[in-house]
Amino acid sequence: MATDWAALRSQYPITDRCVYLNTGWAGPSSREVVRVMQERAEREAFEGPTSPHVRYEKAVLVERIKSAIARLIGADDDELALIYTTTEGMNTIVRGLRLGASDEVLVSNLEHNAVMVPAYMAREREGIGVAIARLRMNEDEQGIIDAFDAAITDRTRLVMLSHVSWNRGTRLPLREICDLAHARGALVAVDGAQSAGHIAFDVNELGCDFLALPAHKWLLGPAGAAFLYVRRDHIERLDPLAVVHGANRRYDFEGHFEYASDTIRKFELTTHSGPVLAGLEVALWELQAIGIDEVERRCRALGSRFTDAVAGITGVRVTSHTDAPLRTGIVTFEIADHDPSRVCAALWSLDRIVARVCNDRRVRVCFHVFNDESDVERTLAAVRNIAEHGLPGGTPSAEEYKSRLLEAVD
Repeated sequence: MATDWAALRSQYPITDRCVYLNTGWAGPSSREVVRVMQERAEREAFEGPTSPHVRYEKAVLVERIKSAIARLIGADDDELALIYTTTEGMNTIVRGLRLGASDEVLVSNLEHNAVMVPAYMAREREGIGVAIARLRMNEDEQGIIDAFDAAITDRTRLVMLSHVSWNRGTRLPLREICDLAHARGALVAVDGAQSAGHIAFDVNELGCDFLALPAHKWLLGPAGAAFLYVRRDHIERLDPLAVVHGANRRYDFEGHFEYASDTIRKFELTTHSGPVLAGLEVALWELQAIGIDEVERRCRALGSRFTDAVAGITGVRVTSHTDAPLRTGIVTFEIADHDPSRVCAALWSLDRIVARVCNDRRVRVCFHVFNDESDVERTLAAVRNIAEHGLPGGTPSAEEYKSRLLEAVD
C-alpha cells in the first residue's frame, strides 16, 4: 500500500512553520512523539521515577528500544549499547582498542569532527598515526574504493569513516571498504549519524566491526540517546571510556573486583531520560510503519529532484556526488562567491528555509519523509533569487549569523 505522504507530513508541526531542511543536524518530532514525551514526564514526576511500577516500565522500555534499533541495523540485542551521543561512541572505539605509536588510524577528508577530533586526540595522547584518504568531488564509486585502497598501509589498524558524509551527502561503498580493510588486518568503525533512519543497511552485510548512531537526526527522535554497535567477537577487546555497574561482574569491600569484559553492558552508564526514551520508541514505530526501504526511496527522490534542478541554475555549483549509487537525501551546493553563512541567513529571511553550513564552504540541505515537493520548489525559488539578484538587503554578515546560532555549544 502506497504511503500517503501528505497525511504523514501533517503529523509534523514544523511543516506549518518553515521549510525544515536540517535533519542532518537534528530532526523534528511528530505530534505523537511530543505527546508521549509529555505523558512520560508527567508519569515520572507525579508517581515517582523509581516507584516500582514506573521504574519497571522504564527498564522494559530500554530493552524494547535496543531491540528495535538492533532490528533496524541487523544486529543482535547483545551487540548494542545504549549511550548518549555518536561522538561518545566514536571516542570509545578509537581509545578503547589500546592502539599505540606503531599503529595508524585512517580517516577521510569527508569526515565530521566526531571522527576527526577523536582521531587527532588519539595521536596527541598515544602517538597514534593519523592518515587521511583524499576524496574528490567527482569520483565514482570505484574511485572512492581505490582511494581507500591506496591509503591503507601496513600500519593501519582502524579505519574510521561515515557511512554517509555530513558535508557532501556521499554514500560510501562500505562493504568494499570493509573488505579492503579486513584483508589488510584493519578494523572498521562507522559513524552512522547520517545513515540510520535515512537509508537501509545491515551491519553484517556491510561487514563493519563497530558503528555508532544517534536518535535525534534521521530517526526523528529527541536528543539525548545514541547507540554503539560492537560486533560480538570484538566486545572483550574494546575497553569502555568510563565504567559503572555494567562493567562489574562482582566486587566487595575487601578489594575484590571481577571485570565483566565480555558484555556489551560495560559501555552503558546510568540515568537516561525516560521522556527521551519514550519519544524515541514512538519515532521508531513511525519509521517502521513506513518501512526503511520506502524512507530511503523518498529521501533520495526528493534529494535528486533538488540536485537535478539546482544544478541548472546559473551561478550554482553542486558539491554533492551526482553518481546515482552515491546519492542520498543530503545535497550541498555553493552560490557564486557568496559566503555560505550569509546564504543560509538569506534562505531563512526569504522563505523561512532552514539550511546549514558545512566546513564554512558550502550550504547543505537535507530531505526527509516529512518534506515534500513543495519544499523542494520553495528552496529552488529562493536559491534562484539569490543567484540572480544577490543577497537580499539586511542579510546579516557571516559573523553575525554564526553568533546567533552559537553553533559551538551544540
